[in-house]
Order: sequence, then C-alpha cells, then structure tokens
Amino acid sequence: MNKEDKIRIKKLKKEKKYNEIYIEYGQKEYLKNIPSKVKRKELKFLKKEGRYQDIYNKYGNEEYCKILNRAMFKEIRETRGISKALLWELKIFFKIIVETPLVTASAFAVVYSIKGNIELQYNEIKYKNEIELYNNKINDYADEVNSMDLSDTQIFMKVMDDMWGNIKGYKNPEKDIYGFLELDLASEDGYGVCRNMASDVAKKLNAIDSRYHARTMAVYVGENERYKVANIYRNIIENNESNSDIEKVMNENMEKIFGNHMVTIVDVPEDNLIIVLDPTNPGIGIYKDGEIYMLNSRLEEGTEFESKEVTNCFFSGKKNGELETVMSFYESFKNSELTKEEIEEKYGIEAQNRALEEVRQMSLSQQDKFRDEYKVDVNQIDNELDKIEQEREMQKIITNVQQERE
Repeated sequence: MNKEDKIRIKKLKKEKKYNEIYIEYGQKEYLKNIPSKVKRKELKFLKKEGRYQDIYNKYGNEEYCKILNRAMFKEIRETRGISKALLWELKIFFKIIVETPLVTASAFAVVYSIKGNIELQYNEIKYKNEIELYNNKINDYADEVNSMDLSDTQIFMKVMDDMWGNIKGYKNPEKDIYGFLELDLASEDGYGVCRNMASDVAKKLNAIDSRYHARTMAVYVGENERYKVANIYRNIIENNESNSDIEKVMNENMEKIFGNHMVTIVDVPEDNLIIVLDPTNPGIGIYKDGEIYMLNSRLEEGTEFESKEVTNCFFSGKKNGELETVMSFYESFKNSELTKEEIEEKYGIEAQNRALEEVRQMSLSQQDKFRDEYKVDVNQIDNELDKIEQEREMQKIITNVQQERE
C-alpha cells in the first residue's frame, strides 16, 4: 500500500467513514480500522435485518458462522426445545475438539458450562409451578417409603420398581427440560429415557434420605455387554438400544468420549461405597477407583460401564456439577470395609430380587392392614341411610305443619 492510500484511510477513519474504507480498500483494511464498538453495533444491525451476506462479505466466514450458529440455536430452542438445541450445539463443540488445540476446546467447554447454568436459572423460573408440584409429590412419596423402615437395598429396588410402575414406559421424552429432566416422569402418562429416569430416581432418593447425595452420571455402555436385569417389569414403547438420544448427534467415537447412557450414583456412608443404580436396565453396581462395575453381569470378570466425568463436569445441567464430579471421583478411591463377597451378598442380583419381593410383600401387607382398619359394615351403612331418610321425612312434616299454621 502506497503513502497516499495510507493517508486516505487515515482521513476516512478520522471522519468515521468506515464503509468507504471497505468499498475502496476491502475487508482486511476495513476490519483493521473499524472500532470494536462500531463493529458490534453494525453486526447487531445486520443481524436484525437478516443481512447475513453482508456479514460474510465485510466480516468474513468466522464471524458469519458464529452469528449463524447463534440464530440456529435460537430457532431450534424455540421450535424443538432447549434439549434439542443443546444437543445440536454439541456438534459444533465436537468439531472444535477435532480442529483446534486442546486449550481452545477446554475453554469452549467452560463457556458451554456457564451457558448451561444460565439456561438452568431460566428454567427454574419458567417451570417453577411444575417443579413445585413434582417436589411436593416426591416428598409425599418419601414419607411413604420412610414409614416402611426399609434397608438401603430395599429402598433402591423399590424406587426403581415404583418408577417403572408409575409411568407409561420407555420412550423419547416430550419436555426434556434442561436441569429438570425428571419432570417428564411426573405423571402416569409420562415417559422418558435413561437421562429422565436417572434424574427421577436421584431426586426421589434425596427426598427419602439426604445422606444418599444421589446424582446422575454419564457412562459409556459397550454393545456387547452381557447384563442381567433385575425382576422389574419394563414397558419399552420405543426401543433404543443405546438408551440415549445423544446418538443422533454423535458419531461412534464421540459416544466413547462423552458416553451413551445415564445412571444414578448414591453414597452409602456406612459401607464407604458409592453405589451405582441403573434405573433403565434395573440393576446395581459400584463406582470404585474411577470405574463402574455392575453386579448384574453374566460375565465372570464383571460388566463395566465407563464413567464419563468430563460430560458430568460440563454438560450435567446441575449447579456446581464440576465440583460434584471431581469429589465423586476422589471419593471412589476410598477403601470399603466390605469384601467383594460381602458386596455381592448385599447388593448383587440375588439380593436385588430378594429385596424386590420383600418390599412388594410389605406393600401388600400395608394394603390389607388399611382395608382391615377401615373395613365398612354394609348393614351399618344401610341403617345410617335409613335414619337420614327418616329425619328428612320428619323435617318435611314439621315444615308442612308450620306452613298450615301460617
């Protein structure tokens, strides 16, 4: 660039004629000389007017894609819900992981986590009434469970059993509210997939006993895992082998990194164990040394779910999800006082099914007790009705006499 051009650009900049710089000298000099404040104002105007081609021409492909992605996110959120919008945005994240240095990808993940917290606060306000109704319902449920004086294993199995018994079945959810996935299972007409079920079970367990500190965890389940489900009837409306909607926006490699399934993890302080509950495929395991070992395995060496701490840190939809995940990972390295055999005896598949039978029998006994305590004598009801009818007839006679006197 010659001296005259430099003088010309300097003059146009001083006169705030930035568009003329763009027309005469192109995008490079335009971006070099336009102030950030003016740039933001013009981008906002062009975006509002829908002039995306002008954004591309004047600000380049990077800025164009950034604004287009924001517009797409908003459109998907408004038409298909926040969950689908967040899943769509994950594709952009995966692309960044592949194409940019790890530091940039990590920074993006942190930004995504902040954005998730904002969405969480928004949903807390928007769905306040639904959340309050759900919480009241599970508090009543917790009172019922606590009145039965159950062991930990019995409580775990009862909650999973009741969940399946009180919903329509397994199917892609309708609401899928970020941060409040359990709301899809709030009524008998509700249904959901692994993330909704894990969240629902966690909420109920925390209402029953705060020491459980129940929370959800993303895991990866291999296709060839041999797994024996506990004796809980499941109604599968839509069969989805991976138990996760995320597969629609992830390729196989990304599933292995971020997981394809969701479970509930629970603290049992007296055993110094972190218990794993799989509500979708009812069963129990343990979270030990940063790995998950399911006790319902058909394999001699045990079935392993790969825990996905990075997913929990950044995409859990929970406040302080990062700290909670790190602490859970740390706690998993503590040594339990129970031996492997004792863990199997207390939480294994036989113990699970035995606990199920016990709590079901208790429930039946409670129903029988209720019927006995409030048993109604039909003859007594008939006598009471006759008395009421006689009183009515007498009142009619008195009323007629009074009217005749008047």
